[in-house]
Amino acid sequence: MRILKVCALSCAVLLSVTAGGASNAATIQNFDSGWYTNSGFTAGVTNINVGSSNLSGAVYHNWLAFDLAGLASQNVTSATLTFYGGNGVNTSATSETLGLFDYTGSINALISNSQNNVGIYNDLGNGDSYGTAVVSGGPIQQFSITLSQAAIAALNAAAHNQSDNRFVIGGSLLSISGPFANEQLFAIFGPQSALAPAAVLNLETSVAAVPEPSTWAMMILGFAGVGFMAYRRKRNGPKLRFA
Repeated sequence: MRILKVCALSCAVLLSVTAGGASNAATIQNFDSGWYTNSGFTAGVTNINVGSSNLSGAVYHNWLAFDLAGLASQNVTSATLTFYGGNGVNTSATSETLGLFDYTGSINALISNSQNNVGIYNDLGNGDSYGTAVVSGGPIQQFSITLSQAAIAALNAAAHNQSDNRFVIGGSLLSISGPFANEQLFAIFGPQSALAPAAVLNLETSVAAVPEPSTWAMMILGFAGVGFMAYRRKRNGPKLRFA
Protein backbone atom coordinates (compact mmCIF):
# COMPACT_ATOMS: atom_id res chain seq x y z
CA MET A 1 0.00 0.00 0.00
CA ARG A 2 2.85 2.38 0.85
CA ILE A 3 4.49 1.71 -2.51
CA LEU A 4 1.24 2.47 -4.31
CA LYS A 5 0.97 5.76 -2.42
CA VAL A 6 4.53 6.64 -3.47
CA CYS A 7 3.62 5.90 -7.09
CA ALA A 8 0.49 8.04 -6.92
CA LEU A 9 2.46 10.90 -5.37
CA SER A 10 5.30 10.69 -7.89
CA CYS A 11 2.93 10.53 -10.85
CA ALA A 12 0.96 13.51 -9.54
CA VAL A 13 4.16 15.53 -9.10
CA LEU A 14 5.31 14.61 -12.61
CA LEU A 15 2.00 15.67 -14.13
CA SER A 16 2.02 18.95 -12.26
CA VAL A 17 5.52 19.72 -13.53
CA THR A 18 5.03 18.72 -17.16
CA ALA A 19 1.51 20.13 -17.59
CA GLY A 20 2.55 23.68 -16.72
CA GLY A 21 5.11 25.82 -18.53
CA ALA A 22 7.01 29.01 -17.94
CA SER A 23 5.65 32.09 -19.71
CA ASN A 24 8.17 34.25 -21.55
CA ALA A 25 8.28 37.23 -23.90
CA ALA A 26 10.42 37.64 -27.00
CA THR A 27 11.09 40.72 -29.13
CA ILE A 28 12.36 40.15 -32.68
CA GLN A 29 13.09 42.86 -35.25
CA ASN A 30 12.84 42.15 -38.97
CA PHE A 31 16.18 41.34 -40.60
CA ASP A 32 15.07 42.18 -44.14
CA SER A 33 12.21 43.92 -45.93
CA GLY A 34 11.14 45.32 -49.29
CA TRP A 35 8.41 45.43 -51.91
CA TYR A 36 7.35 43.97 -55.27
CA THR A 37 5.11 45.61 -57.86
CA ASN A 38 2.35 44.02 -59.92
CA SER A 39 4.83 43.69 -62.82
CA GLY A 40 7.12 41.57 -60.65
CA PHE A 41 9.70 44.35 -60.27
CA THR A 42 11.62 45.08 -57.07
CA ALA A 43 14.29 47.72 -56.51
CA GLY A 44 16.13 45.74 -53.84
CA VAL A 45 15.52 48.37 -51.14
CA THR A 46 14.42 48.04 -47.53
CA ASN A 47 11.49 50.45 -48.00
CA ILE A 48 8.15 48.74 -47.31
CA ASN A 49 6.06 50.90 -49.63
CA VAL A 50 2.61 49.41 -50.18
CA GLY A 51 -0.32 50.71 -52.23
CA SER A 52 -0.87 52.37 -55.61
CA SER A 53 1.23 54.99 -57.41
CA ASN A 54 -0.56 57.83 -59.20
CA LEU A 55 2.54 58.38 -61.37
CA SER A 56 3.29 54.91 -62.75
CA GLY A 57 0.08 53.06 -61.93
CA ALA A 58 2.16 50.39 -60.18
CA VAL A 59 0.66 48.55 -57.23
CA TYR A 60 3.02 47.57 -54.42
CA HIS A 61 2.96 44.65 -52.00
CA ASN A 62 5.50 44.71 -49.19
CA TRP A 63 7.14 42.18 -46.90
CA LEU A 64 9.01 41.74 -43.64
CA ALA A 65 11.28 38.80 -42.81
CA PHE A 66 12.09 37.62 -39.28
CA ASP A 67 14.52 35.02 -37.91
CA LEU A 68 12.93 32.89 -35.18
CA ALA A 69 16.04 30.87 -34.35
CA GLY A 70 16.18 30.37 -30.60
CA LEU A 71 12.47 29.68 -30.19
CA ALA A 72 12.69 25.97 -31.00
CA SER A 73 11.89 24.93 -27.42
CA GLN A 74 9.04 27.42 -27.07
CA ASN A 75 5.46 27.75 -28.27
CA VAL A 76 4.17 31.13 -29.42
CA THR A 77 0.85 31.85 -27.73
CA SER A 78 0.23 35.42 -28.91
CA ALA A 79 1.93 37.87 -31.26
CA THR A 80 1.82 41.57 -32.09
CA LEU A 81 3.49 43.29 -35.04
CA THR A 82 4.49 46.90 -34.39
CA PHE A 83 5.53 49.29 -37.17
CA TYR A 84 7.90 52.02 -36.05
CA GLY A 85 6.75 55.62 -36.44
CA GLY A 86 8.49 58.05 -38.77
CA ASN A 87 8.86 55.51 -41.59
CA GLY A 88 7.45 57.44 -44.55
CA VAL A 89 3.94 58.79 -45.04
CA ASN A 90 0.44 57.82 -46.06
CA THR A 91 0.02 59.76 -49.33
CA SER A 92 -3.77 59.46 -49.22
CA ALA A 93 -5.86 62.26 -47.78
CA THR A 94 -7.85 59.67 -45.84
CA SER A 95 -7.19 56.62 -43.73
CA GLU A 96 -6.15 53.43 -45.50
CA THR A 97 -6.50 49.77 -44.52
CA LEU A 98 -3.36 47.64 -44.46
CA GLY A 99 -3.79 43.88 -44.72
CA LEU A 100 -1.19 41.33 -43.59
CA PHE A 101 -0.91 37.91 -45.26
CA ASP A 102 1.08 34.71 -45.22
CA TYR A 103 3.88 34.00 -47.70
CA THR A 104 4.26 30.44 -48.97
CA GLY A 105 6.86 30.90 -51.71
CA SER A 106 10.65 30.70 -51.66
CA ILE A 107 12.12 32.97 -49.01
CA ASN A 108 15.51 32.81 -50.73
CA ALA A 109 13.99 34.13 -53.96
CA LEU A 110 12.12 36.81 -52.05
CA ILE A 111 15.09 38.30 -50.19
CA SER A 112 17.45 37.93 -53.16
CA ASN A 113 15.23 40.35 -55.12
CA SER A 114 14.14 37.94 -57.84
CA GLN A 115 13.10 40.04 -60.86
CA ASN A 116 10.01 39.69 -63.07
CA ASN A 117 8.44 37.55 -60.38
CA VAL A 118 4.73 38.29 -60.42
CA GLY A 119 4.20 35.14 -58.38
CA ILE A 120 5.99 36.70 -55.40
CA TYR A 121 3.90 39.87 -55.73
CA ASN A 122 0.66 37.84 -55.74
CA ASP A 123 1.76 35.63 -52.84
CA LEU A 124 2.53 38.63 -50.63
CA GLY A 125 -1.01 40.00 -50.91
CA ASN A 126 -3.13 36.86 -50.78
CA GLY A 127 -3.74 33.78 -48.66
CA ASP A 128 -4.25 33.45 -44.93
CA SER A 129 -4.98 36.76 -43.23
CA TYR A 130 -2.58 37.71 -40.45
CA GLY A 131 -4.51 40.85 -39.45
CA THR A 132 -5.48 44.35 -40.58
CA ALA A 133 -4.97 47.93 -39.43
CA VAL A 134 -6.44 51.31 -40.36
CA VAL A 135 -3.65 53.86 -40.85
CA SER A 136 -4.33 57.60 -40.74
CA GLY A 137 -3.24 59.96 -43.50
CA GLY A 138 0.02 61.90 -43.29
CA PRO A 139 3.29 60.89 -41.60
CA ILE A 140 3.29 57.30 -40.38
CA GLN A 141 2.86 57.04 -36.64
CA GLN A 142 3.77 53.92 -34.66
CA PHE A 143 0.96 51.38 -34.75
CA SER A 144 0.47 47.73 -33.85
CA ILE A 145 -1.52 44.79 -35.23
CA THR A 146 -2.51 41.77 -33.14
CA LEU A 147 -1.72 38.77 -35.32
CA SER A 148 -4.31 36.11 -36.07
CA GLN A 149 -4.32 32.45 -35.06
CA ALA A 150 -3.18 31.60 -38.61
CA ALA A 151 -0.12 33.77 -38.02
CA ILE A 152 0.57 32.13 -34.65
CA ALA A 153 0.39 28.68 -36.25
CA ALA A 154 2.84 29.79 -38.95
CA LEU A 155 5.15 31.32 -36.34
CA ASN A 156 5.28 28.03 -34.44
CA ALA A 157 5.86 26.09 -37.66
CA ALA A 158 8.82 28.32 -38.52
CA ALA A 159 10.22 28.29 -34.98
CA HIS A 160 10.14 24.48 -34.83
CA ASN A 161 11.41 23.91 -38.38
CA GLN A 162 14.70 22.02 -38.19
CA SER A 163 16.14 23.51 -41.38
CA ASP A 164 14.78 27.06 -41.75
CA ASN A 165 13.52 29.33 -38.95
CA ARG A 166 12.66 32.32 -41.12
CA PHE A 167 9.17 33.79 -41.10
CA VAL A 168 7.72 36.24 -43.64
CA ILE A 169 4.73 38.58 -43.41
CA GLY A 170 3.33 40.01 -46.66
CA GLY A 171 1.27 43.17 -46.93
CA SER A 172 -1.13 44.86 -49.33
CA LEU A 173 -3.34 47.93 -49.21
CA LEU A 174 -6.95 46.73 -49.07
CA SER A 175 -8.57 50.12 -49.61
CA ILE A 176 -7.15 51.22 -52.99
CA SER A 177 -9.89 53.16 -54.79
CA GLY A 178 -8.76 52.48 -58.37
CA PRO A 179 -5.93 52.52 -60.98
CA PHE A 180 -3.37 55.32 -60.64
CA ALA A 181 -4.69 56.20 -57.18
CA ASN A 182 -2.41 58.23 -54.96
CA GLU A 183 -2.64 55.79 -52.07
CA GLN A 184 0.63 54.53 -50.63
CA LEU A 185 1.74 53.72 -47.09
CA PHE A 186 5.38 54.12 -45.98
CA ALA A 187 6.10 56.26 -49.08
CA ILE A 188 9.56 57.85 -48.95
CA PHE A 189 10.27 61.29 -50.46
CA GLY A 190 13.34 63.49 -50.87
CA PRO A 191 16.36 62.79 -48.67
CA GLN A 192 14.36 60.71 -46.20
CA SER A 193 15.52 57.10 -45.91
CA ALA A 194 13.50 54.05 -44.96
CA LEU A 195 13.84 52.64 -41.47
CA ALA A 196 15.75 49.39 -41.17
CA PRO A 197 14.48 47.51 -39.26
CA ALA A 198 10.97 48.71 -40.03
CA ALA A 199 9.00 46.67 -37.51
CA VAL A 200 9.22 44.38 -34.51
CA LEU A 201 7.43 41.21 -33.42
CA ASN A 202 6.41 41.05 -29.76
CA LEU A 203 5.75 37.43 -28.85
CA GLU A 204 4.35 35.72 -25.78
CA THR A 205 5.69 32.18 -25.49
CA SER A 206 5.37 29.19 -23.20
CA VAL A 207 8.13 26.73 -22.42
CA ALA A 208 7.47 23.14 -21.36
CA ALA A 209 8.81 22.60 -17.84
CA VAL A 210 11.49 19.95 -17.30
CA PRO A 211 11.11 17.74 -14.20
CA GLU A 212 13.71 18.09 -11.45
CA PRO A 213 16.03 15.10 -10.76
CA SER A 214 14.15 14.39 -7.51
CA THR A 215 10.90 14.17 -9.47
CA TRP A 216 12.41 11.66 -11.88
CA ALA A 217 13.62 9.60 -8.89
CA MET A 218 10.14 9.54 -7.35
CA MET A 219 8.61 8.55 -10.67
CA ILE A 220 11.07 5.66 -11.15
CA LEU A 221 10.47 4.49 -7.58
CA GLY A 222 6.72 4.62 -8.13
CA PHE A 223 6.82 2.59 -11.33
CA ALA A 224 9.16 0.06 -9.70
CA GLY A 225 6.66 -0.28 -6.86
CA VAL A 226 3.81 -0.93 -9.30
CA GLY A 227 5.84 -3.64 -11.01
CA PHE A 228 6.75 -5.25 -7.70
CA MET A 229 3.13 -5.27 -6.46
CA ALA A 230 1.95 -6.79 -9.74
CA TYR A 231 4.60 -9.49 -9.39
CA ARG A 232 3.53 -10.25 -5.78
CA ARG A 233 -0.14 -10.51 -6.72
CA LYS A 234 0.62 -12.83 -9.56
CA ARG A 235 2.83 -15.05 -7.41
CA ASN A 236 0.40 -15.17 -4.47
CA GLY A 237 -2.72 -15.56 -6.57
CA PRO A 238 -5.30 -18.32 -6.02
CA LYS A 239 -4.13 -21.87 -6.67
CA LEU A 240 -6.11 -24.75 -8.07
CA ARG A 241 -7.24 -27.33 -5.48
CA PHE A 242 -8.47 -30.84 -6.16
CA ALA A 243 -11.09 -32.49 -4.00
